[in-house]
Amino acid sequence: MRICPACQISYDGSVTRCAHDNRRLLTVAAFERSMDDALIGTVLAERYDILDRLGVGGMGTVYRAEQRALGRDVAVKVLRRELGRDPDTVARFHREAQALSNLRHPNTVAVLDFGQTPDGLLFLVMELLEGEMLSTRLRRDGALPVSEALRIATGILRSLAEAHRAGIVHRDLKPDNIFLARVEAHADAEELVKVVDFGVAKIRPGGVDAPIDPLSTQEGTVFGTPRYMSPEQAQGRTLDGRSDLYAVGVMLFQMLTGVVPFGEDDAVVVMAHHILTPPPRVLDLNPGGNIHPSLDALVAASLQKRPGDRPASAEEFLRAIEALPVEGARAGLTSGPFAGSARHPRVTATRTATLLALLLGLGIALFTALPMRRRALAPLAPAGTAAPPRPTPAPPAPVPEAVAPVALPPPDPASAPAAYVDDAPSPAVATRARRRRSHRRSTSRTPVVSVTSTPPAPPRAPYPRWSD
Repeated sequence: MRICPACQISYDGSVTRCAHDNRRLLTVAAFERSMDDALIGTVLAERYDILDRLGVGGMGTVYRAEQRALGRDVAVKVLRRELGRDPDTVARFHREAQALSNLRHPNTVAVLDFGQTPDGLLFLVMELLEGEMLSTRLRRDGALPVSEALRIATGILRSLAEAHRAGIVHRDLKPDNIFLARVEAHADAEELVKVVDFGVAKIRPGGVDAPIDPLSTQEGTVFGTPRYMSPEQAQGRTLDGRSDLYAVGVMLFQMLTGVVPFGEDDAVVVMAHHILTPPPRVLDLNPGGNIHPSLDALVAASLQKRPGDRPASAEEFLRAIEALPVEGARAGLTSGPFAGSARHPRVTATRTATLLALLLGLGIALFTALPMRRRALAPLAPAGTAAPPRPTPAPPAPVPEAVAPVALPPPDPASAPAAYVDDAPSPAVATRARRRRSHRRSTSRTPVVSVTSTPPAPPRAPYPRWSD
């Protein structure tokens, strides 16, 4: 059965919208939760129908909602009401939300929208994920296989690599903020690791790097979770990406052993351990877990007290995992949806097409420029000199001398036909005709070749040299 949040009319399970006001119906459990949560069943910012509560954290509450304009379900995180009363916090929220919306890595949860309601509530709209949190899996399964632990750590580090390049530090990495999502398009593939709540821990009253109150931290507010805090965060110092890498080391330690390095219940004691106490080794807590010594050394390096002694970046941490002589060390790099490079396959295809187009254009340019190159390589006459004459075609080969014709006796006018006698030109006319033919031959463009060859002239003797 489902219930309309507006008119409270009940419908059977197959109906999803109210016939009177077209509102999305609530489940019975969600309708009961709406009795103590005023947002369930309302419309947020006039465009998101709040359908149910998914979880509660230190920063606020996450709801399932429907985006009215697109008719799709999304996750809406509504921050605590007091955070919207401080103008500096509101301005910082908008800056961080704008930066988060520019993160595009598949291992980072996508931020779709953000804003503030007329009554002052700050909210973030994110993609809705189906699956389970890493904390749920660790509570159920304890220590994970090495290949699975490395695959999850690799997904987290790939997400951090993009965020750190953009200047965004998570500040609250923990298993509750790592979601193991099922992707329908990759039903037969590995689940997709998603990092959520990116940069939200940076939005807190008192400034970005204000000192941390351990008691407030113990209550689960925005300042981080003590069991996954870096030593510099526990001391309230300025943070960079290496603080996130420390938290990754703690989670990798927990995935390989089933426990955290420092698991006391008192927040102050845990933070003091992070600052002063060397953490235990993975091999000491799980000697039979097929843990390679090089993997144990990498976890220990990520848990160093001084940031300079840890991996310098998420990329360096990834390369160290890839270099491990452990079966499945490259599992997170070569398996699962969107494994390996951060580029989407569509981006890779686009770059390939662009490269082919550039190569084709380069080939056409080279083919066009080839005759110009040949002309440029031709020798030029010095300045001030006349241009060299254009080459003339070679004369045809000399015609060999014809065989001397046989002398024939002149025709007898008496026996010749009358026409022949009447048409025979006079000597003067014949002479003028020969001159005209000779003149035409001399002015023709085609050179006249004599049938008789003239012997070449002897070479001219060199000029004598005169001496003084």
